[in-house]
Amino acid sequence: MLDVDPPEHDRLRGVVDEYFHPGNLKKLRPSIRSIADEQLDQALEDGADVEIISEVTAPITVLTISRLLGIPYEQWDVIQQWSGAMDVDVSEGGGALFSGTGEYFAGLLEKRRQEPGDDLLSVIADPEIPLSEKERVSFCILLFLAGHFTTTHAIGNALWALEEEGLYGALRDGEIERTSTFEEALRYRGPVPKVSGRRTTEEVELSGTVIPAGEQVTAWIGAANRDPRTFDNPDQFDPERMPNPHIAFGSGPHRCLGAPLAKLEGDIIFEAITDRVEAIDVEESELVPNMDPIGHGFTRLPMKLYTEE
Repeated sequence: MLDVDPPEHDRLRGVVDEYFHPGNLKKLRPSIRSIADEQLDQALEDGADVEIISEVTAPITVLTISRLLGIPYEQWDVIQQWSGAMDVDVSEGGGALFSGTGEYFAGLLEKRRQEPGDDLLSVIADPEIPLSEKERVSFCILLFLAGHFTTTHAIGNALWALEEEGLYGALRDGEIERTSTFEEALRYRGPVPKVSGRRTTEEVELSGTVIPAGEQVTAWIGAANRDPRTFDNPDQFDPERMPNPHIAFGSGPHRCLGAPLAKLEGDIIFEAITDRVEAIDVEESELVPNMDPIGHGFTRLPMKLYTEE
């Protein structure tokens, strides 16, 4: 789906597009909040020192997409080993990881054909849907990986920006809105800095440079989101920025399918943390940036979460 244009793109995306409409996702809020509260309980068991990525954002987003897909609860621990697959180079052993993931989803799809439910796996497994078996399995892998990878980094980046700018207290006290704060974090430190793999279909001139037909191009989303022709003070983190026409989720036919889910998860995690955490502090000396070029965020984001307890 990522690599094709309409009408082929429409055929694939149309299978699950309605499932990700904001109105349909609202009913998931209590479930996601329950997951967030449970992960925070576990993370704070031993005190204020919390590794945000591995203990909070990654588990919440992985468990959320797992629940949407319909992965059995008792297997959630197993599938978390695949959550870093987008960081794995296929030439360095990642191929076996993707192969194992594919075999697992092929088995689940077969079970859903026999016993359909109300989850995404059942939608994709429906024999009336015009998809090949390979497309069905690839769809599951894409939804699982993309369904948590970028959101994990986006929320981590947002918390880092709030602490760095001294704005966490304002968010906690409702002086700035959760929704606009997350939107600004997506602009300011979006989780996907670029999109590659596009080619020009004809010769085109862009800002005085002629790009021949058939040339591969890279769209730098991070640069576009700090374009001074579109954003006032683009290098300033402003959670009250209005309007905020960022393109962290892309634009046009390929706009991120999961954007409404990512926004919902961001809002819920902000809500869950601010409901119980008085202050946050980043352990800057222990930050470990994610070095994969497709993701802007952290492999490790150690923080102190101070509660009243």
